[in-house]
Amino acid sequence: MWALVPASTPVLGNFRGRAVASPRSARFRPVEGGTMTGGTVRPMTRVRARTPAQPDQPFRLSLLGGWDLQAGGEGVAMSSNGQRLLAFLALRGRTQRDYLAGILWPESDEQSALANLRTTLWRVRQRAKGAVISTSHELQLAPLVTLDVDGLVAAGRYLVRQDSAESPADCAEIGRDLARHAPLLPGWYDDWVLTERESLQQLQVHALEVAAERLVQSHHLGAALEIAQAATQVEPFRETAHCAVVKVLLQQANPAQAVRHYQRYERLLDRELGIEPSPNLRDLVRPVLARSQA
Repeated sequence: MWALVPASTPVLGNFRGRAVASPRSARFRPVEGGTMTGGTVRPMTRVRARTPAQPDQPFRLSLLGGWDLQAGGEGVAMSSNGQRLLAFLALRGRTQRDYLAGILWPESDEQSALANLRTTLWRVRQRAKGAVISTSHELQLAPLVTLDVDGLVAAGRYLVRQDSAESPADCAEIGRDLARHAPLLPGWYDDWVLTERESLQQLQVHALEVAAERLVQSHHLGAALEIAQAATQVEPFRETAHCAVVKVLLQQANPAQAVRHYQRYERLLDRELGIEPSPNLRDLVRPVLARSQA
């Protein structure tokens, strides 16, 4: 996976109140330990080697592929409540205390939820001092916390916004990097996590589709097929991604492969959802099927 450095580069926009740098103005670099560990929340007692971070040192919070907090190259242990607190602030930005307490402890009354929030915040500060900025009414992540999600958002928005004059090589490279991002917090099923996961996934797939279309227009069909296929892996049920694959295969003069891809998708929809592909997708392969049956 990829991070954006430095943090002071020009911004493309903001995501949940956080500035997001443009891939063109900032350089992508691999994040050490890019494969995240686990998709579920890990109790503190299971992480023996991790120690509290030093005050005011930079943190790297990873949410793609699993929850992980690093400070100075070392993992920072955190309780399950602490993990959820930091993840919510990372994804939603500055938040009212009472609203956050209600989200994280929905089954508790208001006073109990606020008490739980105060306890969790105190424990987070013991493990990651300086990571959270607080007032009497609001909480937010400190600027010294970098987030891997920002890299996905920056790459996705960059591909969607750039015009067709973009270099095909750059378009393909950014598309490949974007396709490598793992899902947001797999194994977490809180409503707010599901909402954010869906939003990021839609951005990721749409950007890959845009990249594939631009590569087709520039006659880089091999790269276009690679990027379009990556989009179907991110979202297996998204028809527009499968349409992109079929179109590229037909332009490559590979009608048999186009039909096989269509038929695999048709079986997937029937097996999992009990529906059929739309007429738009069927029309793409109809001439090929007609010739084969003639």
